[in-house]
Amino acid sequence: MNDHQVKGCKVVKYILPTTMTSIPFDVLLEILPLVDSSDLPAMARTNRYISDFALDRMYGSISSKNMQAACQSVASNPSLARRVKSLEMNRHKHGHGAHLQTILPVFRDVLRATSNLRTLKLDIDGKHTWVLKAALGVFKLRSFSCSAYADQDLLDFLHDQTELEEIVFSHSYSFPERGTPVPWKFPGLKKVDGPMSWIDMIVPGQPVSHVSISYITPGSRLASLGLTTAPILHLQIPLGPLKESRSEALKTLFSSVEDLVLTTENSGTMYAEPSIPYVVQRVLEALPTVKDCRIIGYDPLNEEEHVVKTATQKAPAVRRFTMQFTGTIGDRRTICWTRGISGWNDDRIHDTS
Repeated sequence: MNDHQVKGCKVVKYILPTTMTSIPFDVLLEILPLVDSSDLPAMARTNRYISDFALDRMYGSISSKNMQAACQSVASNPSLARRVKSLEMNRHKHGHGAHLQTILPVFRDVLRATSNLRTLKLDIDGKHTWVLKAALGVFKLRSFSCSAYADQDLLDFLHDQTELEEIVFSHSYSFPERGTPVPWKFPGLKKVDGPMSWIDMIVPGQPVSHVSISYITPGSRLASLGLTTAPILHLQIPLGPLKESRSEALKTLFSSVEDLVLTTENSGTMYAEPSIPYVVQRVLEALPTVKDCRIIGYDPLNEEEHVVKTATQKAPAVRRFTMQFTGTIGDRRTICWTRGISGWNDDRIHDTS
């Protein structure tokens, strides 16, 4: 009896592949996404197919964590630059002063080379939008996030980005555009997040369906939110301006909102102010399409059930009600209630430090 037979049965010997290049390519496609990032440089030195995949993983999305090292490679290698789809600069990682001034020229050179860039996060405070001048006509973003101060360079860049779907701003718009304002052209714009001054600038005439307002100057009007060419489905807005808004005006502006997020006037926690549940009740009564309501920064002080039932008393369409706040000992809490056949249920409570 030879090695291939056991009691009259033929045994087939399989030789397992011992190298990456000997593994069938369709199997590799399942394996490669699971490979640890530390192993990617070694993979990039194998055959052309595996190298392409590894380089896409290494340079396709450049986060703030590895931005400086990656950008130095990308700026001098057009082949790598074409792989970059997402790029982030973060003030927490790259600091201020001389260190930042050293990085910015390299970042500018990368913007000049990354023709396939689709997501850009410029999360640095200050007057640094001059780096964007190098990007005019180079790429068309889908998502843009900016913490730099508004100036003409930023406005020129935005006018060049006609394929944007999402825009996020951290600082208010307070810079007058030179000459006659040029109409914005964002035919695919869906989401805008930022202070009301930017909302007033960007939203009118655009097909925006998701609006998140981080700050509203006292006395500002909400009229621009009624000038979108698509119904607003998601709305995040400070609660303060809604206190004085007439119900009819809310119905007109937000007749299609399904997901409503209400924030307190400041970044801290508003403790159990008795009027808040009734303000929310009036808002929800005026917006009968809302299914999911969230309040950020309001601590009910163990009166969750009272708040939920009062706020939703005249809003039968609301199926979920969430409160997110910082507790008295500094713990971050999320309390979620869901409405079932028998009424409201305390679905879950998360306490995190």
